[in-house]
Amino acid sequence: MPNFPAKFGNSEFLYKAICEKNESLIKVYQNDEEFFILLREKNDGILLKADKISRPSQVVFVQQALRDFRDLCKCNVIFSNIEPQKIKNKKRFDVIKDIDFFTDGIKNKKEIWIEIGFGSGRHLLYQAKKHKDIHFIGLEIHNPSIEQVAKQCEIQGIDNISILNYDARIFLEFLNSNSVGKIFVHFPVPWDKKPHRRVISSEFIGESIRVLKPSGTLELRSDSEKYFRYSIEEFLKLNRLNININKNKNLDISSKYEDRWKKQAKDIYDITLENEEESEEKQKIGKIGFNSIYDFRKIVKNFHKTIKSEKDFFLHVESIYIINENEGLIKLSFGASTKNERVYVEFSKGKVSYFPDNILETKANKQAHNLLVKWLKNLTGEASK
Repeated sequence: MPNFPAKFGNSEFLYKAICEKNESLIKVYQNDEEFFILLREKNDGILLKADKISRPSQVVFVQQALRDFRDLCKCNVIFSNIEPQKIKNKKRFDVIKDIDFFTDGIKNKKEIWIEIGFGSGRHLLYQAKKHKDIHFIGLEIHNPSIEQVAKQCEIQGIDNISILNYDARIFLEFLNSNSVGKIFVHFPVPWDKKPHRRVISSEFIGESIRVLKPSGTLELRSDSEKYFRYSIEEFLKLNRLNININKNKNLDISSKYEDRWKKQAKDIYDITLENEEESEEKQKIGKIGFNSIYDFRKIVKNFHKTIKSEKDFFLHVESIYIINENEGLIKLSFGASTKNERVYVEFSKGKVSYFPDNILETKANKQAHNLLVKWLKNLTGEASK
């Protein structure tokens, strides 16, 4: 194992943080990105893999970091699922954005259209080429799909798309009221066994109406009759409603999933909500940070896993990682039960911060953060001062 910090190839390995479960996090700096790779000790060697919480949108960076760390340590490779792949393009795709691009305010004045879960990107790319005067935002959590569509934007010269890996249920909160012309939710995962993970909900519909312009539309397209009927019930909770329902409607462009369902003769359902109101502007959502410094030595000494749950939010402290006696990380999840955050709290170089540093001040996040601060103060004895 190398001494940290260390550099090899295109990667800088800043530190190693050790957990009690024979597990370590290696912090990487590469191509202006910071993220972790996970090292897990096993009886027959070590396992190196990407850390899901901090993983950047472009998987090529993680692949390079894993290769560089392997070569730095002169590992004897038993198995690798990235070995056959060649890293052809290490540059950052301009269309892939981080959340700061949206929280700082979109600079252009174009009307916004949003597609949630764009998959292969057929519909998103088609609409962007057809409507060049519109700024399209594509939301997706599957990194290979993100890179695939980013490459297609470059190949086809499409410059009116911004792509983001982010939870759509939270994302709408960052947009200005009355700023969006259309929202497409095509073939979302039904989540029949975990309905709390569904995109469509009363809260999501309410936020959609707020960001939509008058006469703007929210369009749901699904092959699941169960999801369709559930969504109808959610829409009907509105005091005023203007929706249009279609069955087996043909669109100008279809996704690969839709082509598959059509071959199987499955029915496809559409619900289109038209917004009829103008909404008041809401205050911009900022980021949450820490105002105090906490003694990490006391945190290590008194650390315990904890789950605290309230009506509208929760806090789950999962594990602790130690860099040295004064520095380390706490792994946790918190926020609303329907849209929680997974993150690390980093105690390093005399500062305390979230990593990744993109925790936004939603109501549930703020309440959970305050509970975390109280927990840290109790752990370090500051609460009694």
